[in-house]
Amino acid sequence: MNPIPERRRVASPQKVQTCPDFFKSIHKDLEPWAKSRITMRHIMEAKRFAALRILIVRGKLYVDPYYDCVQSRAMFTIWGFLQLLRRYPGMVPDVDIMFDCMDKPVIDKKEHGSFPLPLFRSEVNLQPWNEEFKDIKHGSQAKSWKEKLPFAYWKGNPDVLSPLRVELMKCNDSKLWGAEILRQNWAEEAKDGFKKSKLSNQCNHRYKIYAEGYAWSVSLKYILSCNSVALIISQQYKDFFSRGLIPTKNHFPIPSADLCRSIKSVVDWGNANPSEAEKIGKAGQDFMESLTMDRVYDYMLHLITEYSKLLDYKPAPPSSAFEACVESLLCLADPKQRQNLEKAAASPSPYPPCTL
Repeated sequence: MNPIPERRRVASPQKVQTCPDFFKSIHKDLEPWAKSRITMRHIMEAKRFAALRILIVRGKLYVDPYYDCVQSRAMFTIWGFLQLLRRYPGMVPDVDIMFDCMDKPVIDKKEHGSFPLPLFRSEVNLQPWNEEFKDIKHGSQAKSWKEKLPFAYWKGNPDVLSPLRVELMKCNDSKLWGAEILRQNWAEEAKDGFKKSKLSNQCNHRYKIYAEGYAWSVSLKYILSCNSVALIISQQYKDFFSRGLIPTKNHFPIPSADLCRSIKSVVDWGNANPSEAEKIGKAGQDFMESLTMDRVYDYMLHLITEYSKLLDYKPAPPSSAFEACVESLLCLADPKQRQNLEKAAASPSPYPPCTL
């Protein structure tokens, strides 16, 4: 018996939608293998940097683990693939993927430029995205734009080998730089049950800062969802949706050089032009509202489909791999993990995926 109830929607006539423009980055990301294709040698070389290998063969998911991922990243990565198979049954092609679950990219382009190694990464989440966005949007409406504090806000951990965040801490002066920069003490937050870290309660400023940490940070989508002007400091790492961001339309790019003065310049402009600044904040939130789980699964499907076309061999699970299914993963989850997994359960889509 399947422990996840099917949440079926009543199908209604609907035109096939065109995918958002940032889906085009799928082709660009796969360009390194357009001519060489992806061989078994590529896969075995990438294994040196991978935490697990995921294979889909005839609609079944197989996992070959190499080392334990931090937190519950492996579990939720596997769950995401299982939900994709549930959402688009019969549409996910056979594929062979090496996965890493740590924060910092480990493939050096200078070392592997002539023989690029395919290694995937995934985002980690808090509660299911549809619920998280709804909570943040509701929290962002607690104060009108005029009522929001006229400063730029950042709260996080600067002790993650990030020179950028160390430099950002120097901007903590609302009078001099128009910024409130706060240190997040995760040990203390954990003792308090993370009551002060609720994302929906952190939308009280007109401007919110995104600063990468050890590498990419999961906070970008939460910052953009706040209906505040997102100040994105010189991004080195990209996630799949950030390719759809347009400077001065739904965020402001901030150069890392002369950081405090750059932040102050945008804050001063926004406070002098409140209606324009409010529109940019709203555009950022609207962009994230369009990023529904429908689009996330569509992106996964198209990326895997295009990737599979480049394989020059037929995927087959190695003897060390095990078959993963919804029931087996739920058995491994603790009560809190199980609750989040069940919340994020997908059902077969009554609509076709967007057109790439």
